[in-house]
Amino acid sequence: MEPAKTFNNVIIGQFALTGTPLKVYVNGRVLTITGVEDVEDPNLGFGMDEDGQMHHFNYSQVEKLIVAGNDVNIAAYNTGMEAKFKGGEAEPAAEEEPKEDEKESDKLPKESIMKLKDLIKEISQDEVDAEVEGAEAQMDAAKAKLKASSAAMKSTVKSSKEKIKAARSMEVSDGVIKEDGGYTFVTGDIIKNINPKCKHFGSQGIVKGVQDLPGVGSVAIYTVTNTGETYKPGDSLTKTIDQLAPIQAPDDLELTELYI
Repeated sequence: MEPAKTFNNVIIGQFALTGTPLKVYVNGRVLTITGVEDVEDPNLGFGMDEDGQMHHFNYSQVEKLIVAGNDVNIAAYNTGMEAKFKGGEAEPAAEEEPKEDEKESDKLPKESIMKLKDLIKEISQDEVDAEVEGAEAQMDAAKAKLKASSAAMKSTVKSSKEKIKAARSMEVSDGVIKEDGGYTFVTGDIIKNINPKCKHFGSQGIVKGVQDLPGVGSVAIYTVTNTGETYKPGDSLTKTIDQLAPIQAPDDLELTELYI
């Protein structure tokens, strides 16, 4: 095997195929080989500079390779190849020097070029498939996340609307609220609990307000003014108005004290 006189795409491609970090030093500039596709063309190679810009270069002008941080010039490469293939087949007879205008691809072993191209095509397709699969997975995840977020937002809006509706229906008026059995309950009325089945039966107090509760009906909220087993003065009770009846305030009852 004749020593190589200059680097070519086959030599650089062999290093690129290993996946080892690879750079070329050409025309005073260091260019990074990003993958085997950068050296697929047997005439011109491509490399990326420190700013991320791609530049083409002539293989014959490559002064050295930088493989995983180690400098490898053409002499070092030839020495390594000679040691690797020492004792192999006899070297073929010397061939005529190619003409200067002969293409770079004509100087390379055709079989090596074809194998490298096949490898490049196979690896490139695998990379493309992997990229497509990864991108599709990301899109599916994003769609699922958006769908879940949209559902959560709709649920929150619906719940908030229901809370607003319920809150508005529970507003307490300070005036005349409801009529029951011909009697109009008014804030400030003195009432008593007349339902013997209620645990607060017999409790008395002053109406603070009345609410309309969905599914329940009108209820009165009153401050207790008397004492019993289950209630005491100052307690706040809420009862449906059908359990209540108005009473006359004792002459000596101070109404201001009942609101405490």
